Amino acid sequence: MSYKALFEPIQIGNIELKNRIAMAPMNMGYTGPNGYHSDQGTAWYAMRARGGFGLIITECVVMNPHRWGGQECLNPSLMIDERYYRYHSELTEMIHHFSGCKICIQLSPGWGRQGHPHAESRDCPAGAPSAIPMKTDMRNLNQGWQRQMKRLAREFGGEEAEKLVPDFAQVSKMNDAEYEGFRAWALETIGIMAPEMVHIVDGETPREMTKAEIIDLEDRFAVQANASYKLGYDALEIHAPHGYLLHQFLSPRSNKRHDEYGGSLENRARFLTNIIVKTRAKIGQDKPLGVRLSGDELMPGGITHEEVKQVVALCKDAGVNFLNVSQGSYENPGAAFAPDGENEFTRWAPGFKEASGGLPVITPNFINPETAEKAIKSGKTDIISLGRQSIADPFWPVKVKEGRIDDIVKCVRCQRCYMDLMTANWARCSVNPIVGKEKYYPELFLDTPKLAKKINLFKSKLEGLPQI
Repeated sequence: MSYKALFEPIQIGNIELKNRIAMAPMNMGYTGPNGYHSDQGTAWYAMRARGGFGLIITECVVMNPHRWGGQECLNPSLMIDERYYRYHSELTEMIHHFSGCKICIQLSPGWGRQGHPHAESRDCPAGAPSAIPMKTDMRNLNQGWQRQMKRLAREFGGEEAEKLVPDFAQVSKMNDAEYEGFRAWALETIGIMAPEMVHIVDGETPREMTKAEIIDLEDRFAVQANASYKLGYDALEIHAPHGYLLHQFLSPRSNKRHDEYGGSLENRARFLTNIIVKTRAKIGQDKPLGVRLSGDELMPGGITHEEVKQVVALCKDAGVNFLNVSQGSYENPGAAFAPDGENEFTRWAPGFKEASGGLPVITPNFINPETAEKAIKSGKTDIISLGRQSIADPFWPVKVKEGRIDDIVKCVRCQRCYMDLMTANWARCSVNPIVGKEKYYPELFLDTPKLAKKINLFKSKLEGLPQI
């Protein structure tokens, strides 16, 4: 089969991508202390750039400097002031050594009710649109999560503990009364086996943000976005999907405000559209500026696809020139980030294209190149992105281009990478032993002709020098 469509260039704003294959944004927890970008982080992205991705989209980088940001659990990369800038410039410089690869920073104003009180001040709850805690519905957990819970139970208490893990296919069929009993038992069990996960299932009540705090983040976002381009990022994506802070403002499920940031859809979208307008005013008209949105929250009372399409139109009018598709939220984890199959997110892409008047759309959740090729050829989406599959095989693009399909190491959807994050472990992969250790294997990513030429020239001028 030909995969020509995957390797056609495409224009976004004032840059051209060499192919239609992006690395999806994923927080792996590889950031250094206090949110500084790390050597492992650079190696992590560099190996995927070496693997042939046309666009690298970074993990969610947080620009919120306040204690109520609520995001330090996964220790994400930060972009809050000049102390952090040089570490980002190291990353962008490295990625640009790889034959035309572009890098997009995903910038976030925080995690809201999906976050929690700051580790150094437990009395400071996360800020959100309204004081409504997150409650994950475990009826929405899928087979990958069940596999990891069995593994954790086995490691904690052996085979007898493993037998206690329920069949989530049966849990998904519970009515509300049955589920409440199961939920009480599950929270007690999780509290014993993995207490650090309790807040993920049953979130703490956030504090309602003031109007002044919202405006502060709008203004700060524009400043840090402008800094991002100056530091070498080719594009910027606003982080507004799957239940994080901006999504919470969009959703009537989590936004019960009565001021100009709540109520009507236009009001609920105001925080996001103000960020777009203020950022575009700082960076100019041509730079690639996009937004990632959930195509549907997939929860009762959440934002629907029809409303999301209206948000897409508002974002286009405010100044974005590309879009990225997601779905769900932490309250529906089986759908939000990690379905058991592939190509599930593409169903939302046509709505994004229609509502935006044809702006380029990025769609994730692929494993097989045949499926990805068909998605591009169908016209439903313009760029496909690999999340867990890029963890399993950083060299997926170059293997596809070379026709080495049988050499692709395929993601088995086991959720090991996610569970490691949720349990504060160094993120690993069941099928790729190098994941989390990329910095120890520079020979796998420092194959860059542009950089090698400069290094060899420098080395040649050392020849014959005496030892002193």
